[in-house]
Amino acid sequence: MSMTSQDLLLEVDKILDLRPGTLRGHEKLDELGNWDSTALISFVALAEGHNGVQISPVQIVGCSTVDDLLRLASIQGSSF
Repeated sequence: MSMTSQDLLLEVDKILDLRPGTLRGHEKLDELGNWDSTALISFVALAEGHNGVQISPVQIVGCSTVDDLLRLASIQGSSF
């Protein structure tokens, strides 16, 4: 199942227990109170489940913003 970047942002909102539409992409991961190891693993599962991308936790640790996560998951605008 292919997802748009907006769809992925909404899923990350759910992972972090945020209101739908909260995340825009520019947010720093270390400033998100619920960004923890559980959220990291949930993001990996989301990316793998929706497009088969293999992302390691080490790659995610290298991300500093939500936009970095989108790039890591191969989001290039309209689909993922």
